[in-house]
Amino acid sequence: MKNKLKLLTGIFLLTISLHSCSKETQETTDDAKALEKELAQDHNGVLKLESATYIFQKTGETTKFLEDRRDFNFKFVNEISYQTTGTNKHAIEGLTITNPETGEHMIFSNFEELKNGFLSFDVALSSGQTLSSVSYKPGNETASTNKWHGEPLLPEPSNLIGAMIEVSQQELVNDCRAAMEVCAATNGVPTVALNNGKGWFTGIESCSLECHN
Repeated sequence: MKNKLKLLTGIFLLTISLHSCSKETQETTDDAKALEKELAQDHNGVLKLESATYIFQKTGETTKFLEDRRDFNFKFVNEISYQTTGTNKHAIEGLTITNPETGEHMIFSNFEELKNGFLSFDVALSSGQTLSSVSYKPGNETASTNKWHGEPLLPEPSNLIGAMIEVSQQELVNDCRAAMEVCAATNGVPTVALNNGKGWFTGIESCSLECHN
């Protein structure tokens, strides 16, 4: 009797284990498909930084993935002002994008063309933060077989600036995301609307959560 009980218990635990593994595998597969689907859509460019992927949407929003998992959408409700020192591939080593309102800036260096159509570079922020091996690829419609030669690196860099602001202000952005779970529970898609005022890296002045289908 005891042997039968042990056998049944073992089978039960094995079944639970297999079910758990199967569920985790399915969730991982679904997450990967979600990222692939987003990347296949028309967009204004993709930025990869460590485990994060930022997809710049045509709507003006940015969709952020961590690994293959969708994290959240965000957008800036204020206009991001900038000035740049150069735009083409042959003159961008040391390219500097500056906030004309505050003097904050970001300096790009160590550019390298990758075989997958991405361009890799490092970014030094005036806040003191340095981001290494950042990868950027232009939107589907602006992609070219010329691999950047004579073409603008950042035809409209405000999306990239916005991503850099999000990276540098993640603690404050996380505070703005407090109500996201409520939105997700209603099967809505949350978008965090950020207002950073005139500054880039000095903080988020205000934020709100938009929940849409």
